[in-house]
Amino acid sequence: MEYKNVKEGSVVIGTVYKVKESEVIVAIDGCPYEGTIHKEFLTKERITSAKDLYKEGDKIEAVVRKKDDEHGILLLSCLEIEQKKKFNELQDYFAQETVFEAHVKGVNKGGLVLTAMDHEMFMPSSEVSMEFQEDFSIFVNQTLKVKISEIRRNKIVVSHKMVERETKKEQKAQELETITEGDVLEGKVVKIMPFGAFIRFNQVEGLLHISEISHHKTNQVSDVLKEGETVTVKVIQAKNNKRSLSMKALQKTPWEQFADAHKVGDQVTGKIVKKMQFGMLVEVMRDVAGIINRNDYSWNPRLNLAGEVNVGDTIDVKILSMDAKHRKMQLSKKHLEYNPWEDVKVRVGETVSGEVKELQSNGALVEVQGVNAFLPIAEIQEERTEKPQDVLKLEQVIKATVIKFNPQNWQMVLSKKTHDEKQVRDEYKKYLRSENKEDQSQTLGELFADKFKQLKK
Repeated sequence: MEYKNVKEGSVVIGTVYKVKESEVIVAIDGCPYEGTIHKEFLTKERITSAKDLYKEGDKIEAVVRKKDDEHGILLLSCLEIEQKKKFNELQDYFAQETVFEAHVKGVNKGGLVLTAMDHEMFMPSSEVSMEFQEDFSIFVNQTLKVKISEIRRNKIVVSHKMVERETKKEQKAQELETITEGDVLEGKVVKIMPFGAFIRFNQVEGLLHISEISHHKTNQVSDVLKEGETVTVKVIQAKNNKRSLSMKALQKTPWEQFADAHKVGDQVTGKIVKKMQFGMLVEVMRDVAGIINRNDYSWNPRLNLAGEVNVGDTIDVKILSMDAKHRKMQLSKKHLEYNPWEDVKVRVGETVSGEVKELQSNGALVEVQGVNAFLPIAEIQEERTEKPQDVLKLEQVIKATVIKFNPQNWQMVLSKKTHDEKQVRDEYKKYLRSENKEDQSQTLGELFADKFKQLKK
């Protein structure tokens, strides 16, 4: 460059030939004159001596601040060159989406004013943070990590929210790798939906479906969970970026809870929830129900179960069998009760004594050894009987022969007629053995007419 072309504002290149504490002397390429750069015009960085930056022989680029033709001296500055280099570097940052630090200088109506690399920058309030900020003055004098969202000659716009979003994305990716199926974690309920709740750990959120909240039916998620609540969950599926969660997987099922507290043979109280042809369903704990077979309701085989119980009735039962794994249980009401027929000791053909308890149109009920036996009308006497009350009376004690006995079916049938006939035969046998054989020509009816009259009474 010819000296005559050197003007104030021109960019010149030279070689350092002398370095002092406070200045650098430069031989300008193509010019017979020297240039001087005072320490404060070398850089905006804080330095104690010009020697900290340059040494003799270094090449240097500077801008002409002042030209003294009389003395052949140029006053130079590196500040403009330094600022231009930094602006070019910022342009590279923008192109490469580089994250760098900027100092918050102040607050204005639209956002924050920052400085970095000797350039002033602006951050709109919407780009300060992913979270709502009411007071931006708290950021003044802080250093924030930023990205350039727009850059022009006199305008540089930066964003801290972009950095936050990218950081959270990276953190989320790292966290996702650590959350695997089977993990048990604590998280916060951040959102409740009709179909479930979203649980957040750090950056990762998982779905707790309504069906996985409890072993019991959940009608509304809000009945069980509240936003902001901390819950413990188990990861039941980890697929791509989705995590499916469960609370009930950490709970014992109602059947397991019941089995822990009860055993076969225990007496429990339940509620009849369903009547069926073969029996009934009894709920002994919420969502735990067992079957009472109709044969296990009562020892009385002729009991009308349909008319005996109603849905909603409370009932005491005994556990006969229990399979919690397959959710099956057999219950019994009759095994808690006394079976009066169990102690009845009679045989068919045996003579028994009993008290007439009830007179019916077709016979009578006679209490024998604590149970009711049936005396059919045809078995009361030899002669035709129109009404049992014509022959029998309530509380009358009679003797009869057992002609049918089935304790399992609570059945005992008596015959007074058979018993009476047997007595007559026994009397006749006694007569035959008698030594008195005077009136052998008389008939049996004639001989025992009086006896038959007594038996009919």
